[in-house]
Amino acid sequence: CETGLGAVAGGEGLLGLQRAFQVAGARTVLASLWKVPDAATSRLMQRFYENLWDKKMGKLEALREAQIWMLRDKGSRAMVLENDEKRGESSGLPPYYWAAFVLSGDWR
Repeated sequence: CETGLGAVAGGEGLLGLQRAFQVAGARTVLASLWKVPDAATSRLMQRFYENLWDKKMGKLEALREAQIWMLRDKGSRAMVLENDEKRGESSGLPPYYWAAFVLSGDWR
């Protein structure tokens, strides 16, 4: 939902929801740079939190692994819009579905 976007304020940097969470005390924020369909976001977040909590990966490593998994997972192709069908059945999800997510703050 574009939580990583904001307005540029002279001398202050980027002001938005992501920064508001950090000012409020959040050490790390995982935000999106564009709108991503709910099904793909849910799948990515499930994998991210499995990596983070169950596999005890660091935040950055957990996100990276989840994104690579989405890229390669052939089962994820069911989420692709009709316009993307020309990519072929052998690939996973295009970057539109997983590359919007970025970490800021303490990424370890």
